Amino acid sequence: MDDTQREGRELVDEVREAAARHKVSWGLLVPSPYVVDLGAEHVEEMAYQDMAEAKSRLRDHICTTYGITAAELCSLANA
Repeated sequence: MDDTQREGRELVDEVREAAARHKVSWGLLVPSPYVVDLGAEHVEEMAYQDMAEAKSRLRDHICTTYGITAAELCSLANA
């Protein structure tokens, strides 16, 4: 496995881990369909931001690796 592949796999793992943390934090914020714990809002917002940043790093890696723009990548995802 070359460095580009290794970096890509590490970035995918980061996104998965961040998404898992966000899932837990969302469960704390909204423990049931009828309850919202506003005391957990800050934790959820931080987890969401971490996930967004991890996704951004992965998107940048993909665009750099394949020489495409983020718009081109998005259009592929919608194809």
